[in-house]
Amino acid sequence: MTIEVDGQPALGFDTGLDSRAFAQAKLTQYITEPGFIVRQDTVQCWKASGVIEYTCETAGERSTMVVWGPPFAGERLDVLLNGPQDTALTAILNWMRAVITLDQYSPAALSGGVPFWPGAAIIQPAVVFFAPPGLAMRCLISRETTRLSGGKWFVHPDLDGMNAAVFTAAAMLYRVFSGAPPFPATDDITLHQDMRDSNFLPVRLAVPGLDERLSALMQTALQSGSGKSKPVIEAPSLRDFLAVLQPEENQPGTAPSEQSRLINPLSEDDRLLIEKEKSQFLLVKKTSVNTRRFVMRHATLLLCSFAAVAAVILVAVSMARSRAAMPNTAGMSPIKVIECYYNAFGELDHQMMEACVLRGVGKEAINMVTNLYVISRVRQAYEYTMQPIIMPAGEWQEMGGGPVESEVFGVTDLQIQGIGDRGSGNEEQLHFRVEYTLWVPAVFNDSEEDQGMLPEMDIAENRMPNPRRHSEELTLVQRNGNWRISQIKRN
Repeated sequence: MTIEVDGQPALGFDTGLDSRAFAQAKLTQYITEPGFIVRQDTVQCWKASGVIEYTCETAGERSTMVVWGPPFAGERLDVLLNGPQDTALTAILNWMRAVITLDQYSPAALSGGVPFWPGAAIIQPAVVFFAPPGLAMRCLISRETTRLSGGKWFVHPDLDGMNAAVFTAAAMLYRVFSGAPPFPATDDITLHQDMRDSNFLPVRLAVPGLDERLSALMQTALQSGSGKSKPVIEAPSLRDFLAVLQPEENQPGTAPSEQSRLINPLSEDDRLLIEKEKSQFLLVKKTSVNTRRFVMRHATLLLCSFAAVAAVILVAVSMARSRAAMPNTAGMSPIKVIECYYNAFGELDHQMMEACVLRGVGKEAINMVTNLYVISRVRQAYEYTMQPIIMPAGEWQEMGGGPVESEVFGVTDLQIQGIGDRGSGNEEQLHFRVEYTLWVPAVFNDSEEDQGMLPEMDIAENRMPNPRRHSEELTLVQRNGNWRISQIKRN
């Protein structure tokens, strides 16, 4: 803003802070921060002269600290963007030429030394003033109503130097031709996400009929900011834009002499097709962007959920494989099922015994075999021996049935006799009488046989096992096409 200091005009920057807050914020460095005045072929540094306490009538007579320096008359670029199209285009052309000149004068000035917010540039015919970046940002933030209109719609958060200037030029041209900025979000987080994701309506849909060369340049420039570390698309240069917008024969500082050639008229059919494509694009783009951002915001939760689901699937698959690998009676005849059940005693194969019976049947015998299996494995590990603690009774009998160092357990002399098949409802049943000899270790008493106990013993001492003769009646039924024992009744 233009103010008077000691009766002389000056260019002032309102920090929005009173004297005490200004001192506490330690903003005196803004006095030494340079700005630039760029003419056609020359660059002049602008430096602040001092700080005064200034009372602005429009601010309700509130006094604020204003950094002031040499005067510069003109209009802010962000204000010109909202004016007539010819005026706005002329201002953008002047701004682009000034950036090119400044880059030639001092390339380092473009990286942090020049603010690209439209609100930080003041335009005269063929002359552009770039405000000191820190001071300009402080003033824009202090004025809530101009915070976004001052430039954040047009400045990429991750670009710098000429890449940032090209992005800003394309965004301003988009605003002039379409009537709205390419990234119109009203909060910083969403605005910056949209810029990084190139979430904007394509130029050819936003400005139907726009010159194809200019449309392509703007589209590429706006997409060049995708990614947080560096542009993933090579951006065009400001000279590329000038070659299209300002033919060589036109004088600098004037509006394009052939402005009408930049937007070609469209037929009604073409316009309807573009409107239809625009609607479809907005729908698809909105869905994809919202989905991607939802995933990014909830990445941890989703990963945990996926991990939990994967764990459940792995457990289920493991259980299914384990179940498939367990013994079963598929393809066995009823006699074979009975033989497998009783032969499993000596092998201590409780899983085979469980496969031969329905749930709950033969529970005492299966528990006894299970206990013997566990205890024998523990004793084998404890005594550091590869010799089996328990020998199957059938194997012992084949060896002659004499004294052995191992304990003997299992069934021999198995006799199976069918006693008729009787149906119960719709279920076919087969009944058998089974007689067998159960050999148990000599140290077993009657209660230990039922419990599967294996007391401490000296395995080096040769012992003869004790025989127990049993007679049982078995009932077999079919489950899922397989014969299984449904009842065991001891006589």
